[in-house]
Amino acid sequence: MIIEGRIVIGAPPQRVFDALADPATWFVIDPTLIDVTPREPITLGSTGTMRNRRGPGFTAKASWRTVEFVAGSRLVQHLRGSGYEMTEAVEMAADVAGTQMTVVDTVVATSLAGRLMVALARGIMERDMASRCARLQAMLESGDAAEG
Repeated sequence: MIIEGRIVIGAPPQRVFDALADPATWFVIDPTLIDVTPREPITLGSTGTMRNRRGPGFTAKASWRTVEFVAGSRLVQHLRGSGYEMTEAVEMAADVAGTQMTVVDTVVATSLAGRLMVALARGIMERDMASRCARLQAMLESGDAAEG
């Protein structure tokens, strides 16, 4: 399954990239995020784990690895969770209004249960991607820093 989103953010590409490379920002743009390790800004080859709320009393843990890191223009992470793998590619390009950001999530089931989860998840994932992009846009356009 492939999910794609685009948004124009009123900030330069490097500022958008720096925000995405800082796990502190992840907590701002994804309110379901409970924990992420490590907490330092990511680099090429960085690895870690994250834990998200997925319903009342239920959390999901995934491991992640940064597989592409081109400062100011491209960030790609590969995630592996229970029953699925996902590659999220984010591209940033200068735009007259700031940055044109494109996000492409490619999700693949890795188990029988994962097939069902992936099949039912499209609408939720599209909504979550749009919400994360909008939160990032609001944060950067308001001048708020995610750090700390």
